[in-house]
Amino acid sequence: MTEEAEIALKNYDWMLRHQGLDHVELDWDSHTLVWGDGGSDLEDLCRPGFTPATDVG
Repeated sequence: MTEEAEIALKNYDWMLRHQGLDHVELDWDSHTLVWGDGGSDLEDLCRPGFTPATDVG
């Protein structure tokens, strides 16, 4: 597994566990991670520090 994939999975896992499965969605058509009243580009999942799960300290 690449480091980028591991970071993305850790961030997505954190989002699901802390926002709830019913409140997080991957919108493939718009390339967006949607949660609550907002969202973010899917590429943000690959960014260290996007969630506390990958916080770089």
